[in-house]
Parts: sequence; C-alpha cells; structure tokens
Amino acid sequence: MRIAIVDDERAERERLQQYVARFEEESGVAMENVSFPSGDAFLEHYQKVYDIIIFDIDMPGTNGIDTARKLRETDSEVTIIFVTNIAQYAINGYEVDAVDYIIKPIGYYDFSMKFHRTVAKASQKRNHVIQVDTTEGLRRLRTDTIVYVEVLSHYLYIHTTAAQYRCRGSMAEIEQELAGYGFVRIHRSYLVGLRYVEKILSKEVTVGGQILPVGRGYKDKVKTAYMKYVRGEVPVWG
Repeated sequence: MRIAIVDDERAERERLQQYVARFEEESGVAMENVSFPSGDAFLEHYQKVYDIIIFDIDMPGTNGIDTARKLRETDSEVTIIFVTNIAQYAINGYEVDAVDYIIKPIGYYDFSMKFHRTVAKASQKRNHVIQVDTTEGLRRLRTDTIVYVEVLSHYLYIHTTAAQYRCRGSMAEIEQELAGYGFVRIHRSYLVGLRYVEKILSKEVTVGGQILPVGRGYKDKVKTAYMKYVRGEVPVWG
C-alpha cells in the first residue's frame, strides 16, 4: 500500500513516517511512504500510484483543503485523511470525501485508531490482481474472488468464486502476496479469505460453504483476525 504525506513541517513529516512504519509492523500490511513539503510540490509531481494521502491543512501556498480539491479533479478514488491544528479547518473535508481528520499534536494511539479506518477504506477501493502460474498457463486473479487457498501434494489449489486453479508455489509465498488483503492462515495447509468466513468453531471454519480444519497453533490468530475484520480494523480488498 502506497502512502503520500504532505506537510510543510519536516518534524511532522518524519513523525508521520515513523507512525506509518509502526502501523505497518503492528498490522502486517505492507506499506511504502513518500513525503512532500507542500501542496504545490505534491500536485506538481502527482501520479496515480497512491492508496492514501495524508494532508496537513494549514500550509503556505496551496493549503491542504485546496490541494485535495485540485487532486479530486483528476483522482476521485484515492483515500484522503487530514491532520490539522484546529478541528474547524477540517469541516470542509466532506467536499473531498475525506475519511477523517487528526488533531495535532499527533499521538500514535490517535493516529492508529484513525488510520485503521483509513486503511480499511483504501483497501475496499483497491482492485488488486495477482498473477499465478497455473498448470493451464498464466492467470490473473482478483484477490476479492479468492475464497481460500490450500496446499496439497506440492501444489497450491486456489479456490475462487468462479473456479479452482492448480499452480506451483509455496503457502508461504502466497500468504505473503495476499498479506494486507483480508486473508488469514488457519492451518499449515489452508489460507482463507475473511470475507467468505461463515462460521468459526474450535476446530473448524466454514468458508464459502466448505468446512476446513483449524490447526491447533492457529486458533487464537484466526479468532483475533476475524474479530478485527468484523470491527473494520482489518483491511479488506476491493
């Protein structure tokens, strides 16, 4: 997930970069971030590669709100969150479909709470596609169609809403590729999409109508991931 930080104060940019790095470590969602010292610099170099943009509102030159307005003329999808010294400055955030705003001075707890929602919304907008080398040739699969993945006899079987695909690879590799898109490992042989989980019992999970075993060492992880997903704290794919 790509993050852009736009703030005229160097110390604030560095603080936000540290918070994003800490959030990445705690959430397991892979993130890259880049910063800009002004709204004008951001607009000058803008490319449609970002998932989230963190705008400071009170900046010299083009302020954060006006920068976001200009951005929306060319990009209606990217997720926006504001940081500001004064809450009333963020009241116009609805005009640019901002998720939320954070009041300075920014503490990590407040940032984390607001950023969870921001990441979740950004993930919902993403149309992520992975490429897999199946026994029938290369396939491009949307992550939101993957119900679960299983490993059997040295092959991965990717079960989607439309079909099943057999491909070479390891569970560790596919788990890493799907990290941040709402998947959880429930067993050494199974990785499931949280969107398709219908029921969780002590030793099994029903996913897309299929009953799959839960490994002894995965029970707590599965329950925690699912509860976070239900509360909107785990990003879901778009």
